[in-house]
Amino acid sequence: MTKSVRSCAVYARISSDEGTALGVTRQIEDCTAEASRRGWPLGEIFTDNDVSATRTKKRPAYERMLDAIEHRTIDAVVVWDVDRLTRTPAELERFIGLADTHGLALASIGGEVDLATPQGRLTARIKGSVARHEVEQMSRRLKRKFQENAKAGKSHGVMPFGYRREPILDENGRRIGSRDAIVPAEAEVIRELYARAIAGDTLRYLAKYLNEQGFRTGQGNAFIGNVVGNMLRKPRYAGHRTHAGQIIGKGEWEPIISQDTYDQAMAVLTAPGRRHQRGIEPKHLLSGIALCGRCGGTMRPNMHKPLPDGTHRRSNYACSDCMKLTRKMEPVDEVVEAVMIARLSRPDVLAHLSEKPDDLAAAASSRDAILARMDTAADDYADGTITARQMARMNERLKASLAEAEAQVTKYQPVRILDGMTGENAAVAWGSTTINRKREIIRQLATVTILPSGPGIRFTPEQVKIEWKQA
Repeated sequence: MTKSVRSCAVYARISSDEGTALGVTRQIEDCTAEASRRGWPLGEIFTDNDVSATRTKKRPAYERMLDAIEHRTIDAVVVWDVDRLTRTPAELERFIGLADTHGLALASIGGEVDLATPQGRLTARIKGSVARHEVEQMSRRLKRKFQENAKAGKSHGVMPFGYRREPILDENGRRIGSRDAIVPAEAEVIRELYARAIAGDTLRYLAKYLNEQGFRTGQGNAFIGNVVGNMLRKPRYAGHRTHAGQIIGKGEWEPIISQDTYDQAMAVLTAPGRRHQRGIEPKHLLSGIALCGRCGGTMRPNMHKPLPDGTHRRSNYACSDCMKLTRKMEPVDEVVEAVMIARLSRPDVLAHLSEKPDDLAAAASSRDAILARMDTAADDYADGTITARQMARMNERLKASLAEAEAQVTKYQPVRILDGMTGENAAVAWGSTTINRKREIIRQLATVTILPSGPGIRFTPEQVKIEWKQA
């Protein structure tokens, strides 16, 4: 005997939607008609459009429907099929448990499923298992397709900043594929980001620059430092195709930057001494850079509140470890800046960096040769000369060699943070550059130590010890 239904809900879901919502609309129409045929009073319609039933992220409408069942505001549900509810056995069991506890009636367009009987629950479980098998098969096919696309240098997935995906049409206007085209305005700002990263600007500063230019992420959010860092590390901007985090050959798209620019940026971004700052952007030249001459600790700014008359006391650098050494900030900064400008003005400023152009050229040549072999393998696979299995074996062997060659290229990259900062115009360049770049140059070139002095002794430049770093 069919139970008396006081309020019936309709649940509709579609995993992928192109923006028309036609899929859920058809489900709702069919389910509403079925509820009317059964004489079930229609209550709320719950819709999850363009939401998979296999994602870990909760489905909002589905969760609201379960809450309504628990509060007994609905006592029946109509779905197009059981697999619209869920494709995971755990969620199906949760739904069956709720139905059993609250006496829920369930109907589907494909036939009634009575969850109150063992046979009905078995039917629901069989449908759910079949749907789960279909999901796993689809996932396997998609993964395989992604691997094939990667080996062929084709792009898939979310479009990175700087590119847009355009359809390729045949002579009849039908879509036969797609290509990744450069977005000129975004590509220009990407080149600027690489140039600024090479010059020593922090990732936070680069994110600020992007936001000030009016750009946003693909999700419409403001850029933050780690997002920009991950973006700049993408080999695809230099024209490389990656799979599972590894370069496997050239892509079919036009690169935005040169390989040399990418190598220089990676040398800076992966440098062992590079600081990955958190919190407030540094505003003071030697904060966290200068060392205490007493204990070797780090000197930090010691800022004073305004006096009652509105005047300010001069700010100090103070040791954050022993708390026994302080120096007025302004004269220390003046000494360090004057010495740095003098050093940058000298013709031998780059000598200590021990650049090795021959070693760099050899490492780059080795890297390019490995990439060429990967490209050849991809071409042979596309032409049918070798099988996918043979290509996979070749690439696996070449990946280790490529990683080693990339490490050597990074090792021998010249320090580009000094580009445009040396020679007779060093003072002008220093005065016009950012504090981030000044701080990175100081880190690259020298160790600054603020020395202690006896009580009552006035500050002298000799109380700032500057030691030049060696390669």
